[in-house]
Amino acid sequence: MKRIGVFDSGLGGLTVVKAILSEMPKENIVFFADAANMPYGDKTPEEIVAFSRHNASILNEYDLKALVIACNTSDSIAGDLLKQSYEIPVSGVIKAAAEEAVKQTKNKKIAVLATKATVLSGSYQKQIKELDEEIAVTAIPCPDLVPLIEEGRFIGYDELLDRSIDKYLEEARQCEADTVILGCTHYDLLYDLVQEKMPDVKIVSSSRTVVQELKEILTGSHRLSRWKGKDIYLSSSCSQHLDQIAAKIIPDIRLQKK
Repeated sequence: MKRIGVFDSGLGGLTVVKAILSEMPKENIVFFADAANMPYGDKTPEEIVAFSRHNASILNEYDLKALVIACNTSDSIAGDLLKQSYEIPVSGVIKAAAEEAVKQTKNKKIAVLATKATVLSGSYQKQIKELDEEIAVTAIPCPDLVPLIEEGRFIGYDELLDRSIDKYLEEARQCEADTVILGCTHYDLLYDLVQEKMPDVKIVSSSRTVVQELKEILTGSHRLSRWKGKDIYLSSSCSQHLDQIAAKIIPDIRLQKK
């Protein structure tokens, strides 16, 4: 059985899996969360490359037909390396989100909410400028968000998470961006809240755009699955807490230690 492999530093990549299940319900998925080393945003480039290569190698044991780097930090640092290392299609979240944001902006001002490592890599700035050099890109590091999301604070109202979001969105308002990229798959869990806080701004989710790109690739190569089997959910660290948070994103799943 051919599978789509998806990896992330933590549970944020489940937002990509959720989008795949919605868009391509017959696809068979193997997901890996490197929860033991989360978050990646404060790691060195060398560490991020090592983690990313390890994650991809774990998934490659499961007869993949496509691989999704569902981690903006990994994609920004190790995306090119992984795309050169595998013969199957390897989709990264950054390119797809950048292309969609360029299509959506009217005033040519885009803000990117991302991890510190993604911001420092300059990947979004480079991708967007290659598409339209006239666009002004403001990349905003959001170090608080991933740890708060992994704690489960996105479930219901949480004052600390709300204050953190407001702090980062104020920077987006100051640069007058009419388009905001959620440049971390964890942030898709905040999509509705961010849209509520910025109703006149176009919100682009890297989780959702990469799945649209993947669907086009598989459709164009006639490789969409016709039969649904059992999906596999793996993690480098497992706990009851992680299972509870994961089940809030995709009901009834259990993580297996890998």
